[in-house]
Amino acid sequence: MSQTAEAESGAIQVDVFGASDVGRVRKNNEDNFVVCNLTTGEVGMGASLRRHVVGPRGTLFMVADGMGGEASGEVASQLSSVTVPKRLYDNLKSVNQVSETNFVLMLREAIEYANQIIYQKALSNPNYKGMGTTTTAAALFGSHLFVAQVGDSRAYLARSQSVVQLTRDQTFLNYLAEIGAELPADPEKDSRKSILTQAVGTSENVNVKVTYAKLCQGDQLMVCSDGLYNMAKPDEIRRITTGQDDLAEKCKALISAANLGGGTDNITVILAQFSGPGLPPPSSSAGVVFKEFREEDFQASSKAEH
Repeated sequence: MSQTAEAESGAIQVDVFGASDVGRVRKNNEDNFVVCNLTTGEVGMGASLRRHVVGPRGTLFMVADGMGGEASGEVASQLSSVTVPKRLYDNLKSVNQVSETNFVLMLREAIEYANQIIYQKALSNPNYKGMGTTTTAAALFGSHLFVAQVGDSRAYLARSQSVVQLTRDQTFLNYLAEIGAELPADPEKDSRKSILTQAVGTSENVNVKVTYAKLCQGDQLMVCSDGLYNMAKPDEIRRITTGQDDLAEKCKALISAANLGGGTDNITVILAQFSGPGLPPPSSSAGVVFKEFREEDFQASSKAEH
């Protein structure tokens, strides 16, 4: 279904809050996050974004966790969090009508563009050599949530009392699992568990992985850096995110749980709740289903409408 038809069938409302904390060990915060209304171009955490109706070009929720010596990790994550929403907004604005497939292609291209910007900056300045950043960008377009990922910042979707991870950490241990190699006896204690197989800005090209899910009323998105999920226990994350507090209180509680768990890294979290007649009510039996994005999935649905 086209975005115009989606919009006419009913509004989708987003309530969102995000927060970032340096943690208990690091001297500086190399995480960045951004929320962007892709219809108006507005970014930030002002009142008009904290509760808004999704426009025809959607809304972006993104976390970037930088890496590199001195302050270069901060530079990389800041560049990504500024470049990706602006590039995506400009590209969407340049066309009259956007299909789901074109939306995803533009989302991917925005991250690839940020990769080039960061990579070239690192080449041109020895202070920035080797800098890079994770980038996990969840974008709501119509009733679909598309999640583009490079690195190991995660996106989760909470429905009823369950919380489902929509991303797969792009780490060396996961790579070993994918190729069928022998894994360590205790992966959680293995020093290679946090080694990334790719990051935005560390090489000339980047392979952006995209998954997607169809949303229901009441669904809640969480995008976070590894400083949250490595420190706070999964049961604690689920308890907080599916609780009754408002989004700001939930963000505060999640950061507190990560700090109590050690706080050895920066902690960043965005929470967004979706409601309104533009989304179907959740089925009592249907859990969260997500898939790797394939163009043919949406080509088939568009043909069926003609």
